[in-house]
Order: sequence, then C-alpha cells, then structure tokens
Amino acid sequence: MRRLAYLAAGVLLWSLTALAFANIPVGTVVENVLLPALAGGEQHLLSDTNVSVFIFLKPGQEHSNQVMVQITACEKEMAGKPVHWCAVVSDRVPQADVEAQIQASGFTMPVLIDRGDALYGRFGVVLHPVVGITDQDRRLVAYQPFAKVNYRAFIRAQIRHALKEITDEELAAVLKPTAAVLSGEASVARRYFRLAEKQFQSTNYGQALSNLKKSLDKHPTAEACSLQGRILAAQGKSVEAVAVFEAALKLDPQDATALEGIKACKAAK
Repeated sequence: MRRLAYLAAGVLLWSLTALAFANIPVGTVVENVLLPALAGGEQHLLSDTNVSVFIFLKPGQEHSNQVMVQITACEKEMAGKPVHWCAVVSDRVPQADVEAQIQASGFTMPVLIDRGDALYGRFGVVLHPVVGITDQDRRLVAYQPFAKVNYRAFIRAQIRHALKEITDEELAAVLKPTAAVLSGEASVARRYFRLAEKQFQSTNYGQALSNLKKSLDKHPTAEACSLQGRILAAQGKSVEAVAVFEAALKLDPQDATALEGIKACKAAK
C-alpha cells in the first residue's frame, strides 16, 4: 500500500517537475557549487549535512515575487529545523532590482548570483521560479515550479518528507490537490493555444503571440513553444525563434516541429 501511494505521488510529481529542470532528474547527487553572494563573499549552494532548499528566482517577475513572500513564510514556519535555505538569481538581473524586491517581500535567506547563468544551464532550468530540495546526502529529492494554489503547503510537505517527518502516503495526500489545479490550468492553457493557432493561420501574429504567452504561463508545453517559434520565424526573427524552439526541445526532445524549425532558421541565415 505504501509503495502504491509513493508511486502515485511520483506520477503527480512527474507532471509538475517535467516542466522545471531538464538536465538533473530526481535522485541525482547535486554538486555543491560555490557562488558569489549578493551580500558579499561566496557561499555554497547546498549543505553537506542538512536538507537544502534552493530557489531559482527572477525578481520583478510576478510569480517570483509571490514565491519570495511564500518561501519566506515557509522558512519562518520551519525555523529550528536542519534546513539550509538560499535563492539563486541570474547576474543579468540588476542588483538594485534584486535588493528592492528583497526589501518589499521581507526575504531573509541568502541570495546567490549565477554568473553567466552557468547554474541555470547545468540544471536546465526551463521555468522560474522553481524550488529544488536535496537531502543530507545532496541527492535531489524534489523540485517544484510555481503553482497558484497550495504552493507553500506543497513545499513544506516536500521538506518534511526529506526530513523523514512524514510518510510517503502523507506526502501523496498533500500532492493530490496540486494535480487537480494543474489539470485545470492545462485546460485553460489549451484553449489559449487553440485560439493562437487560428490567429497564426490568419497571419494575426501579434494576437497569436499574446495568447501563446497566456497559454505558456498557465501550462508550458513543447507544442506551444514550437508554435511560438514558428510565428517568430514568420516575422523574420530567426534568432529568437531558435531560442524558443530549443526551449521546446527541453520539454520534449523529440518535438518534430522544433527540430525542423531550428534547421529552417539556420538554413535561412
């Protein structure tokens, strides 16, 4: 019974995490890299003895701003537990913007700077914000992109599971509502995608891109990314199109539209 509950949790987690990290699957031992800290000096991403929670953020982005507030509340709730916390931001985000959002959200954990997006690339971060959790052996046990409902409860449960405070069944019970929300988000995203398809066929590229953005915000898929790439290519924006096609391949390495799109864009140069 416990094994079945854990497998059910795994299925739910897969549907969520398939959109988060492309290069590091659950179970991988994560390298404890040393990064420059916003406050000065350097700091390791992980703890070598405790559970670690790290968050890839883009301060100024609506969902990242929300997560900064929620994860700060989660950190306070779990004060005193053997948990190492930190956030990771790209060095492309102006330091003043990061500091302003830290002040606005009451964010307290260390913020590390990812120079040249090296760590983003190593993990294959497709979306942000995204939270990663490792156990005391630095093994990745969970990661979670943004969710509008039950987000803090989900993160808290994953941390407690990593700390062995709750069972597989208890974790699965927390994850079920998240799966229902994702299903609803995916349905809305599909409607935006279908509308964008029709607008693309009518060469109404601006509206098509606008609806694709709404679709991708709700539920990112390779299909939506590929359509976005086709529209950008049709507008003569080959460089941007290739970047979007590559994002589609991170979601689905076999996506034929993305593969063909990249070839066409490179041939057109």
